[in-house]
Amino acid sequence: MFNRLFSLAVNTFKESIRDRVLVALVVIAVVVMASAKIVQPVAMGEAEKIIKDLGLSAITLFCVLIAILVGGRLVYREVEKRTIYLILARPVRRLEFILGKYLGLMMVLVVSLVVMTAGFYGVMLISRVPVSLYLIWSVVMTLFELAILTAVAVLFSTFVSPIASAVFTFMIYFIGHSTPLLKQLAGMFPSPVIKFFALFAYYILPNLNNFNIKGEVVHNIPLNFPGLLLSAGYAVVYSATLLMISVVIFNRRDF
Repeated sequence: MFNRLFSLAVNTFKESIRDRVLVALVVIAVVVMASAKIVQPVAMGEAEKIIKDLGLSAITLFCVLIAILVGGRLVYREVEKRTIYLILARPVRRLEFILGKYLGLMMVLVVSLVVMTAGFYGVMLISRVPVSLYLIWSVVMTLFELAILTAVAVLFSTFVSPIASAVFTFMIYFIGHSTPLLKQLAGMFPSPVIKFFALFAYYILPNLNNFNIKGEVVHNIPLNFPGLLLSAGYAVVYSATLLMISVVIFNRRDF
């Protein structure tokens, strides 16, 4: 099983790494981070914070786009090209197929994160901004956030088109960063129906705010490491749950 998983993951990695969308997003991310050099002269003493904030935000944004745009096509592309029949005709279970696709995209995201982070540190060196390994914690939490988003993208990819998958995944990303508002909404409206659906969405949808620590990192605020560990565990459990749901849906499809 592990050999088949590894082969599927590596094959997915090779296919995705050649995707022009992926290459373009990584290049644009580095260019955006480098643009901080332009605003440095007019930053009024806040250049260091601006460069750090812009760099970490660019890494998160463009990796999220990679997860959404590439992940939304993972399964659908195999179905559209009918290569799914050749894959499943071999001794490959559908569980292995889904997990292999997921792990392959996660490998792509790890490589993208490493490249973007290296570019980010390069920009800081050029801009003469003190380089701190403390910033790595924000990148690590971004990776756990991407683990959830990739699982969401794979889930939608099993039963909708790439465009619909991208739209739905982006909606989950947006709502996931607004979950506190759902709880406030439940308290504001007296209607039990609205209260029920708001609380239902609050507890069911992923709370992606748990992984946003850019503010603390940029301003050198001490991190709550036990809280970060809980968030990491939350990401693992949530992603695993979504992948199991993906396998159930994929098993019901007629190939």
